[in-house]
This record gives sequence, C-alpha cells and structure tokens, in this order.
Amino acid sequence: MKVRAVVIYGIIVSFILINAGLAQSQSTQIIPDATEKIEPETEWLWGEVVNVDPVTNDIKVKTLDYKNDTEIEIVVSIDDKTTYENIKFVTEIKPKDSLSIDYIIGSDGKNLAKNISLEKTEIDDMQSTATEGASTSTMETGTMSDTEKMPQQKSKVEEKKLPALLIPEENKVDSSKY
Repeated sequence: MKVRAVVIYGIIVSFILINAGLAQSQSTQIIPDATEKIEPETEWLWGEVVNVDPVTNDIKVKTLDYKNDTEIEIVVSIDDKTTYENIKFVTEIKPKDSLSIDYIIGSDGKNLAKNISLEKTEIDDMQSTATEGASTSTMETGTMSDTEKMPQQKSKVEEKKLPALLIPEENKVDSSKY
C-alpha cells in the first residue's frame, strides 16, 4: 500500500513540474521584425501662430501644456505629405491665426505635421461669403451697383408683419366713430 501511494504522489509531482515548465516556456517576448515599421503615436495641439518660416517650413505655435497648465511654444515642421484644411498652402497661415495640428515626433526629435487645420471664426466665414458674392456679381456685370455694395436692411415694420385677419363684414366696427 505504501508503494502504491509513493507511485501516485510521484506521478502527481511529475505532472506539476511538467506543467510549470510548459507555462514558463510560453512566456517568451514577441520581437517585431526589422521589416515592420512602427508608426509613432500621433499627437495633437491647438494654439495661436507666433511665427511662420516658409524657408525652413516651420511654424511656431503658442499652446497650452495641459500637464503643467502653462503656455508653451512648439515648433512644428511641414513636409510634402502634410495635409491642409481650410487653406491650400502654408503661405496662407499668418501670425495670430488659430491652428489645430496633428503631428508626430520623429526619430530626430522634430515635430512633423501630418494635418494642419486653420480654425475660422464666424466673422471670417461671413466676410469670405460676402467677398465671394461680390466678386461673382462684379464678374457678371463688370461693376457693382449700390444695392450690391450695401445689403438691403428691412424695416422693423416689415420684419414684424402680422398675418391679415379675416373678419366677417357684419362684425367689423366703424373706427371713424371713435
């Protein structure tokens, strides 16, 4: 009976040791291939343009550092793969413009812009719409009339027109008596 117990305990210990060895052999690290490119994480910033250097294709932007709650200036480089929203060329960006920039940090430590979006205000949108309307009417007629230069203003009476009331003839009151 003792021999039988020793054999059973021996088998149990063997299974435990084998399973522990298998568990350790499965915890190997996966090493990426050298042929695979690991794309750096895309960062985002929003801020006001301080300076645009078209020679070096750099934009200096004043933005808020959310970690330290302080304003910092970041230089972002532009290349031929950079895409633009609300502008066509980097030369349209001026100091004091508000930009939203998606960028990555390159292996050399430079910030490389992937997407630059010029934030337009409502005033800019209204001015561009008015300019587009004036330029199309000028192109068609050659000159702008006074009505095209200044938009017509509605009087307060026109704005507050009330619908005509339908009152039967027998219920109308003669207002000349009053």
